[in-house]
Amino acid sequence: MKKLFLIVGIVSIIACVLSLLFAALSLFGYYHVLDGSPEMFARLHRRMILFFVIGLVLAAIGVACLILRRRI
Repeated sequence: MKKLFLIVGIVSIIACVLSLLFAALSLFGYYHVLDGSPEMFARLHRRMILFFVIGLVLAAIGVACLILRRRI
């Protein structure tokens, strides 16, 4: 069971980092696109918020798994 929590914790932390990186790239695109339609800006903003929230949830899952691993 300890190995399962360790694997799930590490995988979710890696997925969290990738999700937050994609959110940062979407934020960069949101502020540095010069000529785009309003729909494109709305899509970039929605992606940024979505991947930021997903990253936070994955970070919480990863930390919870690593804490549970330590307590077993």
